[in-house]
Amino acid sequence: MKKQILTILILLFLSVKAIACSCDTPKPVLEFYSSKYVFKGVITKKTFSKDSATYTIKFKVLESYKNGKIPKEISFTSYYQKKGSWDSCYREAYLNQEWLVFVKEKGGKLYFSQICTNSRLLNNKGIDANMQKLLNNANNFKLQDYIYNDYDDERTEFNYPKPITNLDSIFKTGKIKDYEKTYMVLALYIDEKGKLISSFSGLDMHYSEPYFVYHPVFKLLKKIDVRSKRPLNDFEIEAMDLYSKVDWEIKRHKDTKIPVKYIRYVRAEFDKETKKWKHDI
Repeated sequence: MKKQILTILILLFLSVKAIACSCDTPKPVLEFYSSKYVFKGVITKKTFSKDSATYTIKFKVLESYKNGKIPKEISFTSYYQKKGSWDSCYREAYLNQEWLVFVKEKGGKLYFSQICTNSRLLNNKGIDANMQKLLNNANNFKLQDYIYNDYDDERTEFNYPKPITNLDSIFKTGKIKDYEKTYMVLALYIDEKGKLISSFSGLDMHYSEPYFVYHPVFKLLKKIDVRSKRPLNDFEIEAMDLYSKVDWEIKRHKDTKIPVKYIRYVRAEFDKETKKWKHDI
């Protein structure tokens, strides 16, 4: 019994560590778009600070992928974790390693992350075929040509829009009926100005995905084609009507502020006991 308890505690400890390090890696083309430089390089120098709190690596740029001038050598400073301590988020770069690097700029300083990013250690494998194809085409990427979904790997580069309209006041006007169905998830298709283009049942949206058009290299949504095979019930019709009265914040790229079209998933519910409509925002 004691062994079982110890095993459970160890697993819990490890899972907490893993969760603490969890984060979302953006779609490669979006990280490319937000990066100042994207290059393949080799680490030619590594030095430590006097207190060993940080170390600095110098990359020799072997090949640049993003249009524009790039220095022949670029240095980055990272914190250093001394031996004996343990951190599941810690990654260390070493001399002579070859990397694909997505470089960001913040406050006039260049940096790149070794976790939660498309930057990667290449070793002797080189860049895989799919990434290479993306790198070869990413300079032609136009942010506004796509519909951005509510997925973690797309959400990181944008603000998360909220409703401008007061939802409580809208949902107070919902029709009171003896609905057979009282809960649904809706997919809202919203334009660059925060106006609703159309709304769908979440299930219809899910089942229609095979008909959607995605860019073959960038893996971003270009066109939606929702095909419902059943008539909507009274509850679904009323829920969609309520959300049709809502205006939303504009979804913008965090750096360029360019507005984009997007899909937002929301929920609607009718409480049979209180005879009130509810939303999840």
